[in-house]
Amino acid sequence: MMRLYHCLLAALLLAAPLVAAAQLPAPPKPRTVAVRGNATAEVEPERVELLITYRVSDNVKDNEKAKAQEQALLAAVQGFGVPRDKLVLDNLSAYGYGLSKTYNSNVSLTRVYRLMLDKPAVLNDLIPRLVQTGADNVKVARLESTQLEARKQEVLAKAVDNARQKAGVLARQLGQQLGPAVSVSEVTPFTGIRVQQAYYYKERLEESGTDQAPPPNLRTIPVSSTVDAEFELK
Repeated sequence: MMRLYHCLLAALLLAAPLVAAAQLPAPPKPRTVAVRGNATAEVEPERVELLITYRVSDNVKDNEKAKAQEQALLAAVQGFGVPRDKLVLDNLSAYGYGLSKTYNSNVSLTRVYRLMLDKPAVLNDLIPRLVQTGADNVKVARLESTQLEARKQEVLAKAVDNARQKAGVLARQLGQQLGPAVSVSEVTPFTGIRVQQAYYYKERLEESGTDQAPPPNLRTIPVSSTVDAEFELK
């Protein structure tokens, strides 16, 4: 019996510090300020891909127009020093039209060429020349740069700095000093359906109502970063 009493007493003594600790009030949560930082930049492309579209709505047997367009396209591309292998037929589609698709041979033919340029600076002069070959649409499909990843890291760092500056302004308005960052997280951009921005030179000609339109500017690759940050106030 005495032995049982000593065991119970020992258990109570061991549990006492835990009970006392549980009864202690939790340390006060540090005061913080939450902000969102943003930064943007533009990167000049080193490589550009164009999509060049031609449409022919003639009798499929009379394909001289399509051949002439292709020859003019090749001449225009080579005239700017672009190698022949940089131009490929990307897509070819056709559909019949008329009262009866079974017995008539009226066909609408669409050809899309993909042109890869390692000299983006020629775009301002090349795009109008492509339209003169009979192209219906000239679209910038993709821009590439080997410096893109490095610039993304730079923009991310600037976004964090922007968040810190905003937090400093809020801290001063509250009569506080800005402490260290408690948390920083990059906001993931929306990854749903993304509409590719396109430049249609011929449409601009039609909208202007004249035979001339302002020359296209060399596009740049936009880079942006957004972060959510929380800083301690002192």
